[in-house]
Amino acid sequence: MTESAFTRRRFIGIAAAAGAAAAAVPLLSACTTTAPGAATAAGSASAGGAKLKVFMAPKFTGLAYFEVARKGGEDAGKELGLDFQYIGSDKAEATEQIATLTNAVAQKPNALVVSAIDGDAVAPALRQARSAGIKVVTYDADAAADARDLFVNQLSYELAAQTMLDAALLNSPEGGLVAFISASPTAPNHTAHVKFMKQNIDTNPKYSKFKYVDTVQFAADDAQKSQDIALNLMQAHPDLKVIISSSAVSAPAAEQAIINAGKGGKVFATGVALPSSVKDFIKSGNSKAFMMWDPAELGYVATVAAAQLAQGKITTDKGTKIDCGKAGTYEVGEAGEVLYNKPLMFTADNIDQYSF
Repeated sequence: MTESAFTRRRFIGIAAAAGAAAAAVPLLSACTTTAPGAATAAGSASAGGAKLKVFMAPKFTGLAYFEVARKGGEDAGKELGLDFQYIGSDKAEATEQIATLTNAVAQKPNALVVSAIDGDAVAPALRQARSAGIKVVTYDADAAADARDLFVNQLSYELAAQTMLDAALLNSPEGGLVAFISASPTAPNHTAHVKFMKQNIDTNPKYSKFKYVDTVQFAADDAQKSQDIALNLMQAHPDLKVIISSSAVSAPAAEQAIINAGKGGKVFATGVALPSSVKDFIKSGNSKAFMMWDPAELGYVATVAAAQLAQGKITTDKGTKIDCGKAGTYEVGEAGEVLYNKPLMFTADNIDQYSF
C-alpha cells in the first residue's frame, strides 16, 4: 500500500492526539490514509437519482483516532458521490451517542456508520434506525448483533489480543507482570481483547512468561485519567512490567506516566496507538513497540460497505464479497462480521514510515 497521506500536522490541536512476535505479525508497509478508490467497484452512489445520505457517528468527536477514520469516510463519500456527514457529541457518554443517533434517524439517512460507545445501550436507537429502513454498519466497536446489519471489525478479537501481547514481548522479552487499562466495562471490543489476552497468557506457551493483574482498570478514553491509573498501578504493583490498553488514548498516556515516574525503559506501556502519538517514545528507546491498523482505511471500508448495502449491491449473507477497490475485497462472516484484519506493528525500525 502507499504511504499515508496524513501528516502529523493534521492532528495538532486535536484532543488526545498528544494526550505474534514481530515475526509472527508481518510488518505491513504504511497504509494509505487518503483512502484508496473504490468508486469503480462500488458504483456511483448518486447515479440515477439523489445522493445517498450516509452519517458516520464515532464514539465521540474530537479524538484523533476517529478523526483519521473520518477522513477515510469522507474520501469514500467523495469518490462514491455520497452526502456524507460526520455527526456526534464531544462527550464520551452513551447518553450523548444515543441522542445523536435518535436525532439522525429523524433526518432519514440511507445508512449509519457507527462506533458504539456501549453496544447494548445504543442498540435500541440502532434498532429504531433499522426499523425505519436505515442500514446500520458498525466499525471499531460493535453493537448488539440484532441492532446492526454489518460490523467491520478492525481485527478479530483473537488477532488483536495476540498482536498486543506480541508488542508486550518486544517491550519485555523476559515477560513479567501485566496490567490492563480499558475504556469502560461496556466497551465490547476492549472487553473481548482483555478476555483473549488473559486466555493466551493462561494457555499459550508463547506468552507464559507473563502473569497479569486480574482487575481491569477503566479510563474512559481520557488521557489524564489514564496517566493517573498508570501511576496507581505502578505504586500498587512494584514488580509491574507492562501496561496494555486497547485505547489509542490510554496506551500513550500510560507510557507518558511511566516516563514521568522515572521508569522509562524499565516499565512499558503498549497496545493500540496512533504512530504519531508514540513516535517520540519509540525513538527515545523508552518503548519498543505499539500496534494499530490503518483507521482511515477502516473508515473507508465501513463507508463503502454501508453505501453498497443501502444500494442493494450487497447483502448481509455469509460469504458475500464487498469490493472496496484498492482497499481490498472483504467477506461477510458469521453474524454479519467483516474482518479488516491488517495489523501494524510500530517499532524503531519502521515508525518513521507512518505519519497518521
